[in-house]
Formats: sequence, structure tokens, C-alpha cells
Amino acid sequence: MKRSSIRSRALRVSQALVLSAPLFAAPILTACEGGPAPDLVIEALPEVSPTLPNVPVIPPPPYPIQYPDTSYSVYGVRRREATTMDHDVTITAYIVQIYTPPECPEGHTCAPPAAPHLYLADARDVGEDGQRLMLVGYAENQAAIDEAVEDARRGRTQPPESETGIIPIPTDFLVGNKVKVTGRFARVSGAGFNNSEGLLEYRGHETLEAVTPPEE
Repeated sequence: MKRSSIRSRALRVSQALVLSAPLFAAPILTACEGGPAPDLVIEALPEVSPTLPNVPVIPPPPYPIQYPDTSYSVYGVRRREATTMDHDVTITAYIVQIYTPPECPEGHTCAPPAAPHLYLADARDVGEDGQRLMLVGYAENQAAIDEAVEDARRGRTQPPESETGIIPIPTDFLVGNKVKVTGRFARVSGAGFNNSEGLLEYRGHETLEAVTPPEE
């Protein structure tokens, strides 16, 4: 066969392949552009219902921070310690416990008792120490309190002169009394008492509700 005939035949085959290429490509493009292939199965995913926790219910505070007369509760004076700590404040509360010096047996040498102090709370039946507030600085010792109480009973009370700066010793502190006490809220008192949650150093008070004193 002549070389020119072979070359002419090869040229005709190449042209035929070029012309037929779009015919083979057309179905592929149609399948891609027109939608999924006939044998492709599409399944819908099940609906997802998210489970969320219930919105927590925040309980109200156990006591108001301040009463209408602007005095604090024990809860409130600690809640607002950023502004009440190391300042004079007024607190309305109940006397729930009064320190009683232990008796020293005759013939024994005992350590000196602690200075007088008592505990205030927002309710008469509060039992947890963390809900109590220590009140200090209202007397130097128990003997001074006993003498002041006896003088008051006999009508011989003579309040110290105001210019002396001496604070009268309270004679009506009884467990159960509701009182409004003014004092300095601090962590450490001048007499050496200390409490990380704060205590009250006495400046004065008013008895709002008095229980009946026990008979002697």
C-alpha cells in the first residue's frame, strides 16, 4: 500500500473521532446538569428534636437586703459587703444567743473568759452559725453588765456624759428580743474578735420587740 493512501486513511479516522466525541459527552453532561442519575436513591434524614434542660428557677433571697427604714438584715449586710465592710451600719435582727462566761470551780485556776458578745440573726429560730452575726464591744466584762442591770432594776441608771465618748452598757439584751443595732461592720474588732464573714462592733441600739424577762 502506498504511503499516501495510509496517511489519507488515518486522517479520515481522526476526523471521525473528533466529530463523534460530542455525541458521547452529551449524555454525561445531561445526567450531571439535569438531575441525579436514575439509579441514585435519596433518603430523607429523620427529624431531630433537640432536648434542652429546663430553665432553672432562681429562688428569691431568704430575707430583704434592706428594710423600709434602710436598716440591713444580717443577710443583706454581708451581701453588700463591698459597701458595708468597715463602715457604720444599722442592722435589724433578733438576738439568738448570748455568751455566758463559764464558771470556774472553786480552788481552780481558769483562763479569763471571753469579753461579752452575742449573736444576731434574721429569725429567732436560726440554728446555723453561718447565718449568725456576732455583736461585740458593748461591755468590757460580765461584771460590768451585771452591775448595769442591777442599777437599772433599782432605778439608779446614770448615762455617761456624751462628751466622754463612753457608750452606755445595754441592760435589755435578752435572747428572743428584736433589736435595731448600730455599729461598725468589720472583720476584726478593737477587742480582738475576728470573723472572716464580718462582725458588728456596738455603737448603740433600740429594742423593737422585747420578750418577757425570766423571773429570778
